[in-house]
Amino acid sequence: MGLISKEGDTFPVDIEVAKMSELVRGMLEEDADEEDTTEIPLPNVKAQVLKKVIEFCKHHKSEPMTEIEKPLKSPVMAEVVQKWYADFVNVEQVLLFELILAANYMDIKPCWI
Repeated sequence: MGLISKEGDTFPVDIEVAKMSELVRGMLEEDADEEDTTEIPLPNVKAQVLKKVIEFCKHHKSEPMTEIEKPLKSPVMAEVVQKWYADFVNVEQVLLFELILAANYMDIKPCWI
């Protein structure tokens, strides 16, 4: 199956990874009678951001993120979650904000990207 970005770029993704998004899961369930549903448009998600969201979901399927304890035991992300996740959010603030918006729009849980 494929997820289509705002710009029209298609990103191939395993259906189980795509279903981490409640939005996508709902779209697939609505079209359950149409077995040829292979592309889901996500007009609110830029290609660069969608690529990162898919990367996160793929990794989360193979190595779930440890639960973030509250209050935070450290302001250093690498001391709170696994290194991969700490590195993942080590991006420019604008991209991080767009990742958070995309995760909210796509309703990805558990998620903090």
